[in-house]
Amino acid sequence: MKQLHDMRTFIPRDPRSLTPEEQKKALSSLIFLKEKETGEVKGRTCINGAPQREYIKKEDATSPTVATDSVFLTGAVDAYQRQDVAFIDLPGAFLHTLTDEKIIMVLRGELCELMCMIDPKLYRKYVCKDRKGRPVLYVELYKSLYGLMRSALLFYKKLKKELEEYGMIMNPYDMCVANKETKKGHQLTVLWHVDDLKISCKDKFEVTKLICYLRKIYGEKMTVHRGGKGKYLGMHLDFTEDGVFQVDMSKYVEDVIEDFPEQIEKASPTPHSDSLFSVEVEDTQKLLCEDKAMQFHRTTAQLLFLCTRARKDIQTAVSFLTTQVKQPTEQDWTKLRKVLQYLYGTKSLRLRIQVKDMRVMHWYVDAAHMVHWDCKGQTGAAMTMGC
Repeated sequence: MKQLHDMRTFIPRDPRSLTPEEQKKALSSLIFLKEKETGEVKGRTCINGAPQREYIKKEDATSPTVATDSVFLTGAVDAYQRQDVAFIDLPGAFLHTLTDEKIIMVLRGELCELMCMIDPKLYRKYVCKDRKGRPVLYVELYKSLYGLMRSALLFYKKLKKELEEYGMIMNPYDMCVANKETKKGHQLTVLWHVDDLKISCKDKFEVTKLICYLRKIYGEKMTVHRGGKGKYLGMHLDFTEDGVFQVDMSKYVEDVIEDFPEQIEKASPTPHSDSLFSVEVEDTQKLLCEDKAMQFHRTTAQLLFLCTRARKDIQTAVSFLTTQVKQPTEQDWTKLRKVLQYLYGTKSLRLRIQVKDMRVMHWYVDAAHMVHWDCKGQTGAAMTMGC
């Protein structure tokens, strides 16, 4: 919360200066705590922007994010060209972004007292009591906060403008990829997902220059990881092996297995059996109870995130399981457990991508019409570089 004060995120408002309607519609402040992989506990002050859904359309608040394919394609190119790679986390990104609408936020109880402890002279005189006797502080936002529906979009526009002022040109196929040709003829590439950036270029000095440019805007607390390794969008990316791009999600695999309600202690040599696509006759199907069905949906969604990134080897099994989430059966639960048993025995397996020749690219596309029980079709596509 001290960061909000130091960044001048809002100004306190006298409750008597607000109309009853403004007080009623004031958005609540929240604090979330999260433990990182290092064991460090990170706190984030947010705002409950859910009431904004009544007057802001989803399409008016959606911010672009980098496509997963862009991460893999640029990663393959980075490894092939032996480029220098840097991973950047912009601190308090939204707090650098001005809001473009009038928003009143209310801090109640302990949150109010915490803010008053930071600067009693500024905030204490604006504190009032609610009907339950709790201290209340009203503030008017000057900067964007996590939780507001349009915060991510406003920050995207800000960062896009800053990169364009640096000379970057937006990629026409992915709005979160930007390129620039340096004076030496090398390509400088930036990918970003909200406040997480990946920068690469064959010339290390060009990467350093862009980092210094961003540090002038976002301050010395900006986190930078170099040396060929870094965590990006839930994946550990590794460029330390010459010409090879590796993606490791072993920690995520462990978390998925641990989250599953049944103990997984047996390893399976394959993610599925020959009967993967065999479905029981409707009369003999035994549907899962509601709690178990929800867990089936949750674990399948976790595996879907995994298989589209580091673990392509479970895509076939997960592709089938996603078709069963509406009415999963005990048979489907057994198939899900088999995938987890396979992952249990292959936790440390990494995705390795190596390009032999950038001049040779092939696409393979196939489609099958009305092959599923609900008459839906199945499509698939793959691209190779250098084969």
